[in-house]
Amino acid sequence: MSATSPDAPSGPSAGRRRRAQLVLVASALVVVAAAVGTSLAIATRPIQRPAAAEVPRTPPGQPAVAGQQATRPPAEAEADAAQAPAATGALALDDGDHDAYITGVDAANHRIVADVVQVFHDARAVKEAVADGRSPAEARYLTTWVRNENPRLRTLPLAADAQLRLRGGCESPASSELALLAADARAMSGSVRTFYFTLTVAGGAVQRVQEKVAINAC
Repeated sequence: MSATSPDAPSGPSAGRRRRAQLVLVASALVVVAAAVGTSLAIATRPIQRPAAAEVPRTPPGQPAVAGQQATRPPAEAEADAAQAPAATGALALDDGDHDAYITGVDAANHRIVADVVQVFHDARAVKEAVADGRSPAEARYLTTWVRNENPRLRTLPLAADAQLRLRGGCESPASSELALLAADARAMSGSVRTFYFTLTVAGGAVQRVQEKVAINAC
């Protein structure tokens, strides 16, 4: 007969205690493994560098920031363009005939300064004069009406062989008539210019100048 220690576990209760101890040991091992894995993941994770900040675009009407090229808003460009018509400039005319006042004659450089106008005759002259503010009584006898709505001035070169026809005379070379053209261009009848001119343009140069009376003939 074998001898047994009085403290040694025996029977079903002893088996249950051993299983409980094994479960605790296994759980502890799982926790330790998870902790080790987390530490390794943190240690080996790549460092994320912050993305370069995007340079904001400059809104229209705001000053550009350093490193940007300033662009002018369309509204400002349009405002500048609206101021241009009052200035004298080398603004070409299309090929063809154009009615205009001549506001300057540059004989030395063989060119003129022209202010393009609209011209109406007879019944249309009366109608347009009334539309522009003349009373019917003032406009009823008009045979010519000149409307000048645009203050733009154009500096136009005279062709080398340009012909001038002034006050019903024969055509003559511009070189011999520029002084007379300048005098007629300045002539006034009260508050209006006495003459307007039909300019024949080709290739950007004035080929012919035809002088015409802008007021009622006596």
